[in-house]
Amino acid sequence: MRYPRGFVRGVLAVCVFAGAATLGARAEPQAPKKSAGSTDQGAQLFKTYCASCHGVNGRGSGPASEQFRKIPPDLTKYTARNGGVFPSERVRRIIDGTGVAAHGDRDMPVWGDAFQGGREGLTADGARARIDLIVRFLEAIQQREAH
Repeated sequence: MRYPRGFVRGVLAVCVFAGAATLGARAEPQAPKKSAGSTDQGAQLFKTYCASCHGVNGRGSGPASEQFRKIPPDLTKYTARNGGVFPSERVRRIIDGTGVAAHGDRDMPVWGDAFQGGREGLTADGARARIDLIVRFLEAIQQREAH
């Protein structure tokens, strides 16, 4: 199914605007630390920026997922699809939009650019810190095989 010109960008703009409004004007995040707090921050960022497409549980069942030709992937299976190792650097590049041709025609926003160019005007380091929080959250929600 083809969408009218500008439809996907319009949906993404609404998602970015809603996310910025939800988080409000906050100070730029510090470099994330591995802790329960950073997982909570990553969960909030995921809920704000990613859940509309990927679902709050990361399984590709967000309310906007039906609008795409290709259903967003189940993000809880990265480790299983990668031989039991979470590919954090690859996931980081997918989110950032650098060096990875993900999602075919690139329906997914390039969050590295969006975080830097949004209302909050994060620096490159601030955008990277935000992406790192999301990556850590995704690592935390991976399905693990029972032993």
